[in-house]
Amino acid sequence: MTNGKVASLSSAQIDAFLTQELLAQLKGIRKSSLVAERFAASPQSLSARVLLRHSAEHVIRIRRFRQLDSDASKMIERDFPCVAEKWSRYARSEAVHDRYYLRDLEAMGITRDAVDGLEPLPSTLQLLTYVREAMVHYGPLPVVLYSYWTEKNSDLGSNPVIDCLGARFGKEKVRGASAHRALDDNLDHAVAVTEILSALLDTDRLFVAKEILSAISQFIGEYFRELEELDQSLSAEAPTMKKQALYCG
Repeated sequence: MTNGKVASLSSAQIDAFLTQELLAQLKGIRKSSLVAERFAASPQSLSARVLLRHSAEHVIRIRRFRQLDSDASKMIERDFPCVAEKWSRYARSEAVHDRYYLRDLEAMGITRDAVDGLEPLPSTLQLLTYVREAMVHYGPLPVVLYSYWTEKNSDLGSNPVIDCLGARFGKEKVRGASAHRALDDNLDHAVAVTEILSALLDTDRLFVAKEILSAISQFIGEYFRELEELDQSLSAEAPTMKKQALYCG
């Protein structure tokens, strides 16, 4: 608060603050799950079951967030028109990114029907519920912060995981993930989302954003623990790797 007015923040200030918070949260996730640690430090040590299910869960999350992204678009257009077009372009782009993961999964022998038949992992449903309910109190902020979480985490860790998938299944079978990553880079998605946040946040709401980001990280941490439990429960079973990877929800 400056002279009775709430101070605005630049994109750089917001990014610096939230990145610091996110890095601390990611460190906690890595400590709480061996699978999360392996994704960050040695993805080549992950089982194929985990890698395949992780790709499939990306599809599920993208699809399930479409409605929330659409709801956020309406709120932003009403309350933050200066960034409405930027968010709309971003949300439209993200809404169809499931096709990249589906393309790769099919190349690895996982059909679209198999992915369509999957139930989300419990943590994914809990994340969706949290964001939906938080929107009642905080408008589009929880949705945009989830996008910030995903874009920053992708910047930090996607390339080693894509390389690992390519080494495991063949580079021609990760063309979708590689194209997705290149698109995010070329369109500066992380920068775009941060610029949108700069319109939604001021100094008073920055610590609200911190709490929302922390809650999102908790659900993601639980997701990695679920992957670990699934991998352990299936490691000694007889069905094929691909079938195990998908029909474990």
